[in-house]
Amino acid sequence: MDRSLHGNLNDSTLAGDLQILSESALLDLIAEPAVVYLRSKDRLVLANEPFLNLSGYSKTDLEKLGLSALIPEEPDTNPSQNEARQISLQKSSGELLSVLLKIYSLSPTNQVVVLVFSALKEENLFRQDLLDQEYRYDNLKLLTELAEQPNPTALHQMAVMIIAKTIKPDFVLLYRRNGDTLTLAQEHNSEIAQYFPEEVKVSELAKLESTILWREGKPALSYFEELCQGIEASYLFSIPLTINGKMQGMILAGGFGLVPDNEMLRYLNLLGVHTSSALKHLLTLEQAGSTMRNIRKLARIQQTVTDNLEEGVIILSPDLRITELNPAAESMLGYASKEVFQQRAEMVLIGNETLSTLYKNAQQGNPTLVGHHLNLNTRLGASFPAQVLCLPVKEESVVRSIILILRDLSQTEKIRAHSQLLEQRAFLGEVTAIFAHEVKNPINSISTGLQLIGMNMSPDAPYAGLVERLQNDCSRLTHLVKSTLTFSKPVEYQIQPVDLADLIPAILDKWDPRMKKLNITHNFSAPAERLLIKADPRAIEQVFVNLISNAIEAMDERGGSLNIKLVQASSQIVPPQCEIIIADTGPGIPDDLVEHIFEPFLTTKSSGTGLGLAITKRIVTAHEGNIYVNSVPGGSVFHVLLPRA
Repeated sequence: MDRSLHGNLNDSTLAGDLQILSESALLDLIAEPAVVYLRSKDRLVLANEPFLNLSGYSKTDLEKLGLSALIPEEPDTNPSQNEARQISLQKSSGELLSVLLKIYSLSPTNQVVVLVFSALKEENLFRQDLLDQEYRYDNLKLLTELAEQPNPTALHQMAVMIIAKTIKPDFVLLYRRNGDTLTLAQEHNSEIAQYFPEEVKVSELAKLESTILWREGKPALSYFEELCQGIEASYLFSIPLTINGKMQGMILAGGFGLVPDNEMLRYLNLLGVHTSSALKHLLTLEQAGSTMRNIRKLARIQQTVTDNLEEGVIILSPDLRITELNPAAESMLGYASKEVFQQRAEMVLIGNETLSTLYKNAQQGNPTLVGHHLNLNTRLGASFPAQVLCLPVKEESVVRSIILILRDLSQTEKIRAHSQLLEQRAFLGEVTAIFAHEVKNPINSISTGLQLIGMNMSPDAPYAGLVERLQNDCSRLTHLVKSTLTFSKPVEYQIQPVDLADLIPAILDKWDPRMKKLNITHNFSAPAERLLIKADPRAIEQVFVNLISNAIEAMDERGGSLNIKLVQASSQIVPPQCEIIIADTGPGIPDDLVEHIFEPFLTTKSSGTGLGLAITKRIVTAHEGNIYVNSVPGGSVFHVLLPRA
């Protein structure tokens, strides 16, 4: 009897059970392959020659194995079940062999049993072949699920699951490419994963074109194989994931038991090919999705720009049919985009000049600008001066579409006319300043002479009233000359912080006696927070003196109320500004004068110069502020906005 298989069993409780094994000839009496199995210790104690020949194991190999190494499905070894059972016996090569198993007890305690293996009958072999084919089919079916995964992470998880299910390795690790490194992304058995790095340089790995199998005892040709030698693994599958020859990841599957056969190597190589193909498909979809998102983003930007352009944009097909109008073009021509869709351009763009040459040049791929004496007609027949730029859009020298850019020159014409008016007024201002300067001294002389005449004339003299009226006219002319010179000469302002909550009440105090005399009440309100502005104190004082005096004069006949309010302007105004609201209960400003109220020499008073509000507007504008008026019968409201300090 071979003592090496059970010489280490010293458990006294088994001594009686093992005496039955004292003769090696015991199993030789059994012609079929058989082993003696110690159930309580999960030890294979003895094997006969037919079993060694069938399984391919040596007696030394069997010493290291438990029953699960021979029979993966781990059947019930209770000898009470006498019928034969069909099982799969795993040979040393990894091949699974279908056999019948019978179990017999060799001890009163049923702890020592003999396992007898016998070949299947022909019909059972046929049935097993069908089962093997079904097993292979199921494994191949699992590969089809790789292509159904929604993203790379799910794909990697499925690949790891398939490997764990089919070859039942002790560990599975999946590395995913991130730049120039492979990063551990998925794992099966975290205890083994701790012996492997989180990252590894791609340059440190050998280039693999297909799955390879390393076995214990063979030289380690890669970094991962060296790691498996260090942890005494018996095998390692290295499954590369490549796209167009470039490594995108690596799957490692290994174990410490029996080495799978070459059929499993072919299967895992097929799995690697399918996983790489599915990964390429997913990455292509991701790239396409990213491209589509960028295209949609650019389209939204383009649409936003087109919708907000002041110029009209009309897009034509190569055969000159309208495909789209932007809002500006719709507003210019009076057509909605959907109304003129697929209409010929010459039926919509109608002007005093033909645009046929422009269209012909565009169809030939040449941009053209038309704008000299061109007038376009709207839907209602009105015309406006316009400029048309025609741009062909070409692809591979073929015109795919035509873009018309319309510019309404009406506003440009208004600006040009206004510029001419400003130039004329500037020239007139220079002439007026010269004139005022020249007439100032004669007016002073006339005024002095009238004063002397008046002093030497008795109040009852026939011409005393005429002299007095002439003196008043001289005073009015003198005031007009001073105002004209003030308006026409350049001024340098001394900007500093000014507190309007102090300045405006001081002005109201000066006017208070006159307002009481005219039966005018006044009120001023300001927030608790100090609102300082950046201004020249003297210039800003003149602004509010002019506005307050104008309000008082507007109410001098019937009295009324003057209300002044200081507030923080809207937060939407940049830079931050203060708003001063001045409201009176006078008769208001006629509608035909409101738009021109700040123009020079415009006045509603017989004794006014017409320069007070013009000077006010000029000072406010020079301070980077704004002034406007709202007026209705029964009162006017002036709004002054000035930048905060």
